[in-house]
Amino acid sequence: MTETKKDTLAMPEDTLSPERDPAEYDTPLHRATMHLTEDVQLGLLIFAIFAVAVIAFWPLMTVFIWAGAIAIVLLPLHKRLCRIVTPAVSATFITLWVLLLILLVMSLTVSVTISNEDHIGTMGVSMIRGLQHTPFAKIMPAFSEEQLQHFNATLNDLAVRTLISLTGNVMQTLLSILIFFLSLSMLLYYGERTWKKIPQALSPKLRDAVNRLSEISENTIYALIIVQISAAMISFFLAIPFFFLLGKGDVLLFSTLIGFAMLVPLIGAQVMILILALYFFSVGDTGTAVVMLFVGYPLLSGWIDFYYRPMMMGKRVAVHPVIMMIGIFAGVPFMGISGFILGPVLIACVVVGVQILSHVYSCPGSDCM
Repeated sequence: MTETKKDTLAMPEDTLSPERDPAEYDTPLHRATMHLTEDVQLGLLIFAIFAVAVIAFWPLMTVFIWAGAIAIVLLPLHKRLCRIVTPAVSATFITLWVLLLILLVMSLTVSVTISNEDHIGTMGVSMIRGLQHTPFAKIMPAFSEEQLQHFNATLNDLAVRTLISLTGNVMQTLLSILIFFLSLSMLLYYGERTWKKIPQALSPKLRDAVNRLSEISENTIYALIIVQISAAMISFFLAIPFFFLLGKGDVLLFSTLIGFAMLVPLIGAQVMILILALYFFSVGDTGTAVVMLFVGYPLLSGWIDFYYRPMMMGKRVAVHPVIMMIGIFAGVPFMGISGFILGPVLIACVVVGVQILSHVYSCPGSDCM
């Protein structure tokens, strides 16, 4: 009896359990995973995690996109500062300076606008009344007589409503700003090191393709932001002597409006020049309106849009500037303000992707990349 019990205990566990039918493993999911390597399965898992994260944080995608774009632009400065201080100090220092510069530009713009509130109100009323009986009346906003009599209050109310519609929830807007600067700091600190590790696990051909796509994306973002800021500064400083010689209105106000408009994608200084030309036309100063269109536009916007911007972008990006402009015009209307970055980057990546594929198929050998 003891010997039988001992033999039973010594038997393997599998012999005690009932045999399983192999058909239980013959499922579509099991057959599909059997043909995938562990690396592919891991890649699909990571991709699924990223996809869930993007869906969950979709309202913050614009914040993350702009934080990443500005981090790419400021990365050369971060590398130089890292020779003097630690990476953490450099990332914090740059982030604080970005915050201060943004606050400085916004405060100066608001200060100039508020100090010239009466002048702006007078210009608005003159433009609306002067263009009432002209073909331009169709494009002018409609205001009642009472609103025109208290036009400063009307403008303030309109500005408040616009700000509320743009910000929506004030607390959510403040959290978005905080997340933007935290993301910028972390991307400066960890971004380059993390990105350099990703292509190391790829095959040589795929690694070269990823490096080329990342390089064109980096160059495109750098060119977009740097050229946009420099174009706004050039327009602002050229507008000061132009309006001074023109002798019409507040020089600093008009120059600020021109420079700020140049910062806004798809608007540019040309829209502000058109508005000012309509204002001078509405008050009967046709000569100044003509000067604004035929001298002000070429000087303050035309050569910048058609010469300076393409030349500067062509130096950094190996894609035709017209293609970059197509990306901007297509990106902003459909993707919002983040389309200013995503549109040109996606277009540039498509062009480089086509070049890579054409090179591969024209040189089918293993070393054609």
